[in-house]
Amino acid sequence: MAEARALSGSGGVRSAALKLLGVAIALSAWQLYASASGNRMVPGLPAIGSRLLELLQDPEFWEHAASTLRNGLMGLVIGLTLAASAGYLAARHWAVDAAIHPVVNLLYPVPKLALYPIVILVLGLDWQSRVAQVALECFFPLFVQCHAGVRAVGTRMEWLARNAGASPWEMAREIVWHSALPFLLTGLRIAMPIVLIVTTVTEFIGDSQGLGHLIARSAAYFDTAAALAVVVVLGAIGFVADRLVVGLRQRLVHWEKGAVI
Repeated sequence: MAEARALSGSGGVRSAALKLLGVAIALSAWQLYASASGNRMVPGLPAIGSRLLELLQDPEFWEHAASTLRNGLMGLVIGLTLAASAGYLAARHWAVDAAIHPVVNLLYPVPKLALYPIVILVLGLDWQSRVAQVALECFFPLFVQCHAGVRAVGTRMEWLARNAGASPWEMAREIVWHSALPFLLTGLRIAMPIVLIVTTVTEFIGDSQGLGHLIARSAAYFDTAAALAVVVVLGAIGFVADRLVVGLRQRLVHWEKGAVI
């Protein structure tokens, strides 16, 4: 047992070291290219780090970050609520499934950002259009995962629960929820980067708030270091959000401790 723990511990240390090595190689390659190219539009790591520190000390930056996070989270909550409701109903009722699934299959491959000009025409250039676009982008992967999770309920398990006298609410809470939860969290992990991508891209257009606006403004002034510093912040936000979803899964899906997503 002690040997197994020692081997596991050494494997974890080795894995962490390799991950750090990979990051170090990528950063070194960037710095080498920035130094060798002589291109002023390709800043080195010290310049990006300096602009990042300046941004973090600027109160205006935090207002832009709060705007991005607020719009992104609102869109995610709306998309998740609609997807979970529609996915559950479609998986449990054949008539709802027959009505919804053809629409989902038709629209899923469509690049939803192509619809953003139409969303702007309907909702305007304010935050409502960005929230709606995020919800639209998140709905489809979340719907697919929720639908698959509810459909994954074993027929025998459902039959046993019904014969044990389980009410529809108890069936949904004790059987369907436990089946759908791993799928739902997988869909949430897929949706997290979508939230950041869509929120940032929509902030390029017709707004003076958000991290996307900061990137566009920095690029307009040829301040590539500042734009990349904002990208670093977006990457850090995405990484933290991803780790939160993974940690949530490890806590909630306790019957699949060995699962890694």
